[in-house]
Amino acid sequence: MRPYDIESWSVLLREAQTRPVNDVRSLYESLVNVFPTTARYWKIYIEQEMKGRNFERVEKLFQRSLVKILNIDLWKLYLTYVKETKAGLSTHK
Repeated sequence: MRPYDIESWSVLLREAQTRPVNDVRSLYESLVNVFPTTARYWKIYIEQEMKGRNFERVEKLFQRSLVKILNIDLWKLYLTYVKETKAGLSTHK
């Protein structure tokens, strides 16, 4: 496969989305290394990690992507993540 062959990546990505993230993490890493500014790929990768409840990995992926890519859908995903995971952390008096 040629590195910038979008069609081949799309086929691999569709397959990867049906599998546990632990099995396909290296594929996602390769994808975001070849296309580091493509927000859609980062978002799919992060969503897979969120499904797997790998919150430490999710936060590292957000750190790697949000500052490089100004994309509203990626930021919305981040806000949803923060709302869902951090909401129960507030202290009650």
